Amino acid sequence: MSDQSKTRGRGKSEKKKVQILDAATTLFITQGIDATSMEQLAEAAGVSKQTLYSHFGGKEELFVAAIKQRCIHYALSEELFDDQRPLPDVLRDMASHLMELLLSEDAIKLHRLCISGADQFPEICNLFYDAGPKSLLKFLADYLQRQANEGNLKVDNCGFAAQQFLFMVKGEAHMEALLNLQDQINAEEMEKYLDSCVKYFLKAYGSS
Repeated sequence: MSDQSKTRGRGKSEKKKVQILDAATTLFITQGIDATSMEQLAEAAGVSKQTLYSHFGGKEELFVAAIKQRCIHYALSEELFDDQRPLPDVLRDMASHLMELLLSEDAIKLHRLCISGADQFPEICNLFYDAGPKSLLKFLADYLQRQANEGNLKVDNCGFAAQQFLFMVKGEAHMEALLNLQDQINAEEMEKYLDSCVKYFLKAYGSS
């Protein structure tokens, strides 16, 4: 098979995965994870059950992949934490992308779904946390550690610092969105708030 044919094959396979993940996200949000069957997922995605299993292995793996896709869609993957870029720019971009994700309709609905089912389906919450928040915290903590190693930060515990930055960024806006109070979120004020998060984080942990 030629390299061009392989590229076309990968492109078709990737489009199929995105199609499946988009359909799965919609069903998980509207019906709940436990109430959604692989048959329904296959029908919604326009593929066979065998295709679902070959791509993802099972429903739990599909749910995890859907969460990760949301993070990648909003540029919240490991590639964001580029050591060659200025530290303030990386932190500011992360803050902006994170808020875009957290305030998106899908993320809000999924967050509410996990909270409402936390007692009955704790394993779903574990999957959500590991694939989303925990993964992002690790990316950030590892990045902060590299920056500290280079002398750009003074941080005793990068895990703590990552949590502090992430939860500072979430601020009041995320709570308002969860409570269906999005009309109270001011975009201009949000930008100022995110700027201040980066400013005070670097004031606390900056090397100078």
